[in-house]
Amino acid sequence: MPLTSQITVTRILLRAAVSAAVILTALLVAAGTASAHADVVSSSPAQGTLLTAEPSQVILDYSEAVTLRLSSISVIAPDGRKVAAGAPSYGATGEDSLAVALAPDASEGTYVVDWQATAADDGHATSGFVTFSVGAPSRIAAPAQSATRDTATDTLVDIALWLGFAGLALMVGDTAIRLMARTPSLAGRWIAPLGWAVTLVATLLQLLLAGPYARGEAPTHVFDRSLLSAELATPEGHALMARLVLLAVAAAFGTALRISVSGVWFSAVLTIALAVTWSMTSHAASGSQVPLALTVTAVHVTSMAVWVGGLASLAVMLSRGGDGAPADPAQLCRRFSRLALLAVAALAASGLYQAWREVGAISALTGTGYGRLLIVKVLVVAGVLTVAARSRSLLRGRFADRPDSLRTAIVIELGGAAAVLIVTVLLLAADPARTAAALAAAH
Repeated sequence: MPLTSQITVTRILLRAAVSAAVILTALLVAAGTASAHADVVSSSPAQGTLLTAEPSQVILDYSEAVTLRLSSISVIAPDGRKVAAGAPSYGATGEDSLAVALAPDASEGTYVVDWQATAADDGHATSGFVTFSVGAPSRIAAPAQSATRDTATDTLVDIALWLGFAGLALMVGDTAIRLMARTPSLAGRWIAPLGWAVTLVATLLQLLLAGPYARGEAPTHVFDRSLLSAELATPEGHALMARLVLLAVAAAFGTALRISVSGVWFSAVLTIALAVTWSMTSHAASGSQVPLALTVTAVHVTSMAVWVGGLASLAVMLSRGGDGAPADPAQLCRRFSRLALLAVAALAASGLYQAWREVGAISALTGTGYGRLLIVKVLVVAGVLTVAARSRSLLRGRFADRPDSLRTAIVIELGGAAAVLIVTVLLLAADPARTAAALAAAH
C-alpha cells in the first residue's frame, strides 16, 4: 500500500476520533436529567437518624418504580434479630416506594434496613442499606446481606448476556455475508444455526436467572416457581419471552428465505425485532426520552451484530478452501468492508447518544465506575478500528493477493470486538454514571 494511502487512512481516523470527542463533549455539557436503576433517594427514618423510640414502619422511596415480588426489605435490630413484620408492600406514593411494618421491639441501638430492589422497567437489580438508631447509636450487630450478593448468580447472568450478544451477532452477520455472496453454499453453514442455539440457551438462562439475580439468591433457585412467575410478569420477562418467539420464527422460516429477495426483508425485520428485545432490557428502558433511547439502542445492537458477526463469518470462510470458499474472496471482503463501515458509523452515532444520556456530565466519566468502563470501551473500539483500517488497506493495496495477512487482521479485529462486548455487559450491570453521580452528590 502506498505511503500516501496510509497517511489518508490515518488522517480519516484521526479526524473521526477528534470529531467524536468534540461532539461528545458538547453533548455532555448540554446534558439534562435522567435516571436508571432503582436506588433509594429518601427513607423514613432517614439515614443516620437518632430516634427516641422504635418506628412502627420503615419506608423507602426509590428513584423509579420497582417490582414488588422481586424486591425485599429486611430490618435487623441491634441484637441481630430480624424485626420486619411480614413482607414489604408499596408505600403511599405508589410503585416507587416500599414500606414494611416493624414488630414491637424494646432494643436500643443501631438498626440496619437491608434492601434489594428490581426496577420495574428494565429489570435491573440494586441493593443497599440504611441505618437509624433508637436511644443511642451502637455497633451494627450484623452486616447488610445486600453487600454480599451471590457471586455465582451475578457471573452467570453476565455470561448469559455476553452469549446472547455473541449468538445474535453470529446469526445476523452470517446471514449478511451470505446475502452479499448471493449463494448458500459457502463454507461455515453451521455459523448461523450455532448463533441461533447460543442465543436460545442464553435467553433461557437469562430468564431463569432473573429472579434469583434480583433477590441475590444462589443459582439453585432458578426453578423457584414464585420467582419465575414474578419475572414473567415484568417488562423484562415480556421482552425475553418475545425474543424466544422470534427465535422460533427464525428457526421456522429463516433458512428457506435467506437467499431470496424476500429473505433480505425478512432478515432485516427479524434482526431489528430481536434487537428491540435487547433495548427493552437495557438502560434505555428507563429515564428520559425512552422511545428515542429504545430506537437508538436497537440500532446500536443491530450494527454490532452486523459488524461482529460478519467478521466471524468472513474469518471462517477465508480459512476454508475448495468448494466451500467464496468465488471471489476479495470482492466479498470489499462488499462487507463497505457494510461494516456503515455499521461502525451507526455504532459511533448511537454510542454518542447513549453516552450523552447515561453519563450526563464530563466529571462523571472519571468519577464513576460506569464512566471509567465507558472510557475503556472507547479505547478498545479505537484499537479495533485501527486494525479495521489495516484490513481495508489490504483490500485496496498490493496485499490483496495475501489472504493470510487479511485473515490475521480480521481475527485480531474480531478479538477486539469480543472484548468490546465484555465491557458492554459490565456497563449494563453498572449504575449509569448520571445516576451514580447524583446519588453521590446527594449523600
